[in-house]
Amino acid sequence: MKRRDTLRQRTGQGPVIGPAEEVGVSSLYDRRTGFKFAMDYLFPWLLFILVMVLIAWGVHLYIRELPKKVVLQHPIALWFLIALPFLAFYAFRRAKARNPNFKYSRLALLTSIKPGIRSYFKTLPPTLRLAAMGMLIFVFARPTFINVYEESSEKGIDIVIALDVSLSMEARDLSPNRLVAAKEVTAKFIKSRPNDRIGLVVFGKYAYPYCPLTLDHRAVDRLLMRIKLRSIDDGQKTAIGEALGTALVQLERSKSKSKVIILLTDGDNNSGEMQPMEAAKYAAALGVKIHTILMGNPNDKSGGLGFFFARAPVNPKLLEQIASTTQGTAYQAIDKAALEQRFNKILDKMKKTKFSHKYRTKQGIQGRFLLFAIILLFLELLLSITWLRRLP
Repeated sequence: MKRRDTLRQRTGQGPVIGPAEEVGVSSLYDRRTGFKFAMDYLFPWLLFILVMVLIAWGVHLYIRELPKKVVLQHPIALWFLIALPFLAFYAFRRAKARNPNFKYSRLALLTSIKPGIRSYFKTLPPTLRLAAMGMLIFVFARPTFINVYEESSEKGIDIVIALDVSLSMEARDLSPNRLVAAKEVTAKFIKSRPNDRIGLVVFGKYAYPYCPLTLDHRAVDRLLMRIKLRSIDDGQKTAIGEALGTALVQLERSKSKSKVIILLTDGDNNSGEMQPMEAAKYAAALGVKIHTILMGNPNDKSGGLGFFFARAPVNPKLLEQIASTTQGTAYQAIDKAALEQRFNKILDKMKKTKFSHKYRTKQGIQGRFLLFAIILLFLELLLSITWLRRLP
C-alpha cells in the first residue's frame, strides 16, 4: 500500500483515499482571494441593487408615459420597502449555506474544478422574489389614475337647498317624518335637474354650508343621505334667517342668470342673529328668488313629537312673506305627493345659464403592477428549475 502511494506521488497522481470523504465545496471556495472574494460576497449585492434600480426605473418610465396623472392612495405602505435589504441579507446567507456537498475520492481533481458563470448568479432567484415583494408593496400603496379634468358645459340654474334638521322636523304628519320625506323628495328633485348646479345648507340652532354649488349630483346625493336630525346641534331651535344668509353666501358670487334658494322647514324661526325678513331683503337685492316649502300640515293632529304627541309648531305666514319679498312662491306640502309636485313647479320657467364645470375621476391601476409582480415570481421559478437549478 505504501509503495503504491509513493509511486502515485512521484507520478503526480496524488494519494489514494481509502473510504470516500465528504468534501464541502465551500471549503474549496475559501482558497480564493481578490476577484473570487468579490464575486462571492459583493456580486450578490450588486446584482440586487441593479435589479431593484432597473425595476424602479422601468416603473417610473411607465408612469411618466401614461396620459394621466398617477397618485398613491396609501403612500405610507412604501415604508415597508425598507425591509427588503434585510430580507436580502437573510436570503443571501441562506443561499450560501446551501452549498451542496459531494462525496469525491480525489481532492486534486476536485480542486482543479472552477465554478462556472452560473454559480455567480445563484442569488438571482431570491433577488427576483424580493423584487416581486417590492412590487406587491407598491400595489398596496394603490397607484391610481387621476383623470384629466373634463369640462362639461350645460344650461342650467344655481340652486341652494336649505334643509331644516331641527327637532320639529321629526313630526310624523309626513310619513315617516318630515325630515325623511324631505330628503327623499329632494333626492328625486336632484336627479331631475341634471344641468343645474346644486348646493346644500343644513340648519337647526345654527346654519352650515353642507355642500357647495356643484354639478356632481352624486356627491350631493351622498351628502344628503347622511343628514340626520340633530346632526349639527341639539335641534331645540330653528334659525331660518341664518340658513338664508348662509345660502346667500354661496350665491352672491354666482354669475348665473337665475339663482334660487329652496327653503324646506316647518316655518318657525326662533334662533339666530339674522332675521328671516332681513335675509329675504338682501336676497331680493341680489336677484335671488326664495321659494319656501312648508313641511307639515298645521291641521293634522298626528304631527306630534314624543310620547305625548306634543304639537310641532308651523308658521306659514312667515314663509309667505319671505317668498313674496323675493318674488318667489310659498308652497305647503301636506303629504309626500304634494311635496314632489311643488318641487317640479318651481324652476321650469326660469332662465338658464351655460355652466363650465371641471371635475376629476379616479381609476385604480394596481392590477397592472400586480401582474408585473406575478411575472417576476414566474421568472424566478423558471430560472430555479432550468438555468440556475440547484442540486441537493
